[in-house]
Amino acid sequence: MSNFWKNKKILVTGATGFIGKALVRKLLELDGTVYALSNHSSFKKEHLNLNVIVVDISDKEAILTLFNKNNFDFCFHLAAQPIVDVGSNDPTTTFEVNIKGTWNILEAARHNNLKGIIVASTSHVYGKNILPFLEEYFPRPSRPYETSKACADMIAQTYASYYDLPIAIARFVNTYGYGDNNVRIVPRTIQLLMKNKRPEIFYDRTTRDYLYIDDAIDAYIMLAEKLKDLKKESDNIIFNFGTGKHYSNATIIKKIIKLYYGSTITPVATKIVRKQEINKQYVSIDKAKKLLDWEPKFTLEQGLLKTIEWYKAGVQIDDL
Repeated sequence: MSNFWKNKKILVTGATGFIGKALVRKLLELDGTVYALSNHSSFKKEHLNLNVIVVDISDKEAILTLFNKNNFDFCFHLAAQPIVDVGSNDPTTTFEVNIKGTWNILEAARHNNLKGIIVASTSHVYGKNILPFLEEYFPRPSRPYETSKACADMIAQTYASYYDLPIAIARFVNTYGYGDNNVRIVPRTIQLLMKNKRPEIFYDRTTRDYLYIDDAIDAYIMLAEKLKDLKKESDNIIFNFGTGKHYSNATIIKKIIKLYYGSTITPVATKIVRKQEINKQYVSIDKAKKLLDWEPKFTLEQGLLKTIEWYKAGVQIDDL
């Protein structure tokens, strides 16, 4: 195990979210001193290297004070409103959290000497573009959620190039795995099966790339560890993280059913329509392979099986 993170002070925003908690756990395993920031706390306090901070990411003065009082080495900025439908129903709150929250973090970082800032972005910023998505593509977002993430992404690029901050931008595909209690396709399907209900298929033809949570956490860690060397090559460090493959919603649901039961049942087709839904989305991960020596370790079937086992075991994500 590398000693890179030992005794380093690391701020993780959005630390009580699905990916945030997994990242906090990994950094603690690597002997980092972790500051877990969220607008609420569900962490247990037995970890000596865990400091829980309850702060609204939209509060500029509170964020600036936090940075000024602590000599952070790294910041992983994951705090966001992450649900597409929530963004469509409440765009102003989504913009407030995702855009203002990002510039608050970056502005505070500008006045402090951090070794690295990793900003969580998404492949959704590409919108309608030629497949597979490449890092050099200009964002073409459509709906409020995608627009909020694209704005945050471009603000981070500005701080990286104009202010010469050590920033890397991680554009992830749909991430799934243990601890996801949102209404996304993977946890929703498993939860319906656990209740002996038939899963629902929205948008049978829609395809997405799916990345297992442990592969996503490895990507965050590797990107931060190699950021110093990467800055020698480019001012704006943008990386796609995914598998390079894509699957229809129907395929994902049917795979989960087969892994859950060992046999198949027919899902229920629904007629719910999402406005401006992009039919196909997946990314090239050639850049991450070449410059980071990163690629996913888990196949889709392996990741789904581990996720199903976690839900069946009844483990609570709050049991950090």
